Amino acid sequence: MFLITTYDKRLFRTDKPILCLGEWCKLYSDRTLWEKTTHEVLPYHWDDRKKLYRDYLLLDQVYEKSLKNLTELLNQIHGTEHSLRFWRIVIGPWLSHFMAVLYDRHQSIIQAVKSEKVTGTLILENQPGKWVPQGHSDFFDWIINDDYNQYLFGRIIEFTKCLPFEAVNMPASVCNGVKPRTERSRFARVASKLMNLIGNRFNKIVFVESTLDHADLAKLSLSLRQIPQVFFRNPSISKPAFDAKMRAPLAQLPGTSEFERLLAHLLPEQIPFQHMEGFAEMKALSLRQFPKHPKIICNGVAFNTNEAFKLWAGHHVDRGAKLVSIQHGGHYGMGLWSTTEDHLIKISDKYFTWGWQTEETQVATPIPAAPLNKIRNSIAPKKNGSLLLVLGCVPRYSYYLYSFMASSTGFLSYLDEQFRFVRTLSDKNQQSLITRLYSRNYGWDQDRRWLDNFPNMKLCRGDQPIASRLNESRLFIGTYNATTYLETFAANFPTLLFWNPNQWELRPSAEQYFNRLRDVGILHHSPEAAAAKVNEISSDPIGWWGQPKIQSAKDEFCSRFAKTSDNWIEEWKTELQLLAGR
Repeated sequence: MFLITTYDKRLFRTDKPILCLGEWCKLYSDRTLWEKTTHEVLPYHWDDRKKLYRDYLLLDQVYEKSLKNLTELLNQIHGTEHSLRFWRIVIGPWLSHFMAVLYDRHQSIIQAVKSEKVTGTLILENQPGKWVPQGHSDFFDWIINDDYNQYLFGRIIEFTKCLPFEAVNMPASVCNGVKPRTERSRFARVASKLMNLIGNRFNKIVFVESTLDHADLAKLSLSLRQIPQVFFRNPSISKPAFDAKMRAPLAQLPGTSEFERLLAHLLPEQIPFQHMEGFAEMKALSLRQFPKHPKIICNGVAFNTNEAFKLWAGHHVDRGAKLVSIQHGGHYGMGLWSTTEDHLIKISDKYFTWGWQTEETQVATPIPAAPLNKIRNSIAPKKNGSLLLVLGCVPRYSYYLYSFMASSTGFLSYLDEQFRFVRTLSDKNQQSLITRLYSRNYGWDQDRRWLDNFPNMKLCRGDQPIASRLNESRLFIGTYNATTYLETFAANFPTLLFWNPNQWELRPSAEQYFNRLRDVGILHHSPEAAAAKVNEISSDPIGWWGQPKIQSAKDEFCSRFAKTSDNWIEEWKTELQLLAGR
């Protein structure tokens, strides 16, 4: 059979039976094509959730070994003596992310080899320097599109020589340039520059992309007797020229397995420009952009794709500054595994959580969640409002390692569960239901799938804040273990949850809290059970939610995973001053 690895029709051969590497090769909009085409879809290796967890543990070991070796190599290349922690802060987010993506694609190719069905495939000719990301942000955007994955699958096939292939020269449709930054008004730029100049001189505790809104950040800063500061998000440099000679030493990364050898082979052409050719310029820019003498650096999301922040933070951490990370969403402290949580704990002196702790480290520090504190007074149920079903979505290609629906088949199974839920609702409740789709579609044609199954379904897109939609609803129905239901819990908004526990594995320390939600009827593990509960309580979800046993389970859960406090500023101030040694 002819193997296709992505949805790139230029590389299809419809004159012979097709073997699809995964469900990501097929779009719903082309379903009539697939109905007429003889084809098979290979099983996805991470549908075996035990294998997924084992691979997560394996990749963590390979990552730590690779990061240690890269620290030495990168210091040699750049003539520096930065610490392992510096390089963990600077390159760790991209490296762990790239390794997980590469391992997944490599394992998918192995599945094709094991099938013994592949008679041939087409790959794109490699063009050195073409698919080098500027930074982690570019890479994050690319891994969900077909062009980059076509390149990656092709390089794996070419390196392993495990399948018969033909290389063809075709242009890619994705531009790998720097995304423009949204410009602010002249007044905003001048005011920000003035505040930063003053703050750079006096502030010792610096907040960058902290997840606090401007008003809360100003209140907290003033309580610390500091000038509120606002920084540009992720300043960047022009893309430098690809320097193959400079990158060549990266191929020396030692490895014993085929995957480790593949990693070493692709690192020279994949490591971002801002860690190689643009490193010196980017570091100089970062040290100009941010304060000169921070004592404590606080961030919520800058650790991931803000390359200037990472270089600046790594530089000052090497000189004794303390790094505080702030939880920026749900799932943390709950899921059985999460590479992002692992990274944050390893780079931080303190990790401010929304209430949870770990036995393994004292870095995780429970503290009131300022974003949840903010939302408590902004939403309230409407007695005769709608039933609001809120959906999640994932890219067609696997993109992160944490305990969630990690695959195309996982998402299709999730979507089927939503359809089963709606079909089990009473006719009256179906008419009251509004389904809020995830803000990004990722090629899934969610609207069309829903309307093909439920022509009268009321749909809304999730690209606007959810608060206004909640204020028109009497019951929130959450379908995945992430942030939104923590917001409704914190606001004491009637909430019902359901998801497949085999796609959202929990760590042992979290199970008792979720079991309590299940015991009182808030959490369900089948769509039919959830729909039956909605049918039971839909006439008065506010009354159901107000029952003492419901409130007790919710409050116990919030104390662990969605902690709020009217005195949150003083609590943050105390923790930060304690860390600063005041």
